[in-house]
Amino acid sequence: MKRLNLLYTGLVSCMLLSTTACSDYLDINDNPNYPAEVSYTSLLPSGVASTVAVLGSSYELYGGMWSQHYMQGQTSNQYNTICNYSITNSAESRMWSIPYSIALPDLDLVIKQAEEDGAWNYWAVAKVMTAFTYHILVDTYGSIPFTEALKADDGIVSPKFDDSKTIVYPGLIAMLDEVIGKSGELSGTSLPALSTQDYIFGSSKGTDMSKWISFAKSLKLKLLMRDFDANKAAIQALLSEDDLLTVDAKMDLFMDLENKSNPLYENDRRKLNTKNNIRACATLCEYMKKYDDPRLSDFFNPNEDGTGTTPLKCGDRPTELKTNQVSIVVLEATDPVYLMSASEIAFLKAEAYARLNDTEKAKNNYNQGVKLAFERWGKDASSFTAEGGAYAFDSKDQHSMLKSILTQKWIASTRCQAWDAWFDINRTGIPALGATFPDEENYVWGELTPCVGSALGAGEYPRRMLYPKGSSDYNSNTPVVVPLQEKQWWHK
Repeated sequence: MKRLNLLYTGLVSCMLLSTTACSDYLDINDNPNYPAEVSYTSLLPSGVASTVAVLGSSYELYGGMWSQHYMQGQTSNQYNTICNYSITNSAESRMWSIPYSIALPDLDLVIKQAEEDGAWNYWAVAKVMTAFTYHILVDTYGSIPFTEALKADDGIVSPKFDDSKTIVYPGLIAMLDEVIGKSGELSGTSLPALSTQDYIFGSSKGTDMSKWISFAKSLKLKLLMRDFDANKAAIQALLSEDDLLTVDAKMDLFMDLENKSNPLYENDRRKLNTKNNIRACATLCEYMKKYDDPRLSDFFNPNEDGTGTTPLKCGDRPTELKTNQVSIVVLEATDPVYLMSASEIAFLKAEAYARLNDTEKAKNNYNQGVKLAFERWGKDASSFTAEGGAYAFDSKDQHSMLKSILTQKWIASTRCQAWDAWFDINRTGIPALGATFPDEENYVWGELTPCVGSALGAGEYPRRMLYPKGSSDYNSNTPVVVPLQEKQWWHK
């Protein structure tokens, strides 16, 4: 198995050990003077690992709590501001600064150096990872530096913020199309060796570049789905071509050693002085209990007092419950970090076919998505998706199909792609935000609940992250504060 190199170990240590020693380095407006002799063979692992490190820690944490998979434990306070939506623009900077100060600059150098050398395999991987990293940023923040980002050497130290709909999304799709257009040059025998430098699909035997082409097409489909009606023809073309990923795009290199474990595990379980922070949220936990979903034990540990699996309501801090009376979430040091998963792509295809009113293909891909989501944890979904099963596909109408698909995608994202569940909730309105809790009359199973003690207004929900203070302090082009609950153009 591949092992993390020292560069990645240092990066994870720097990122996870809070905000002091590394804070100056992780600023968007820093312009690190990368030595000219650093090769793209070293920069590619660094760029990929940087994206993975922040995706698997801060993004996964926020996504898990805002998707109501997880909740802050009632006897500790580490993540209270996340749970009750009271974060400020100084609360979390790494989600912005690590991509802009480490990941994207490293990947940009790979692209430039590899293009000069005709190393099209390295170029393609860096291009796809660049598009993926910008996708995470634009879906989280809205308008972002894009066309003028990474231009400090050209004298642009305050990059403008480009409109997400008209500039960033088309730019990302064009970037992916560049890679797809190079597919014929990615199988040449004259290309430099690319094996363990590829943290996503590589191995000691080398990288199958067809997987990166399929990854590019899968990410393109995901971006096009942000505006389905406008992109219907392009979506149909990708579906007809049928060259999307059928395997997971993930970094699966982590070990149960300090600074080498899964980023969220490292940050929450190894580095903090308590393991009591992240607990089961009733929204997801009670849904799974209602339908006897066997993955419950893969997501939540039973209460330490032996009383079963007890979750917390969103935002609730009940004083009558002791620490050992609430379920701690399951996190493992060796958990992979997923960029895209095979189950996610099956659900994306199911959603696309549902919107095209192709019920049969929507159902087939839905069943495949549920099957893969269960198999990830060694479980069998066949009885659940069978006619009359708890998760049988509801083809009554388009909304029913979409609700089936996106509810199962929401569950499947637990402990792997919670940030993507948050994107989907905002994009589709599924699961919908309800007005009651699972223990109340008229609760609709699978709906999100209100947040107890929410800092936002009644019926409001976090739709974006705030631009960090580090950007507004040093970049005069940073937009004025956009409220946490303000929708982006592609939101439901």
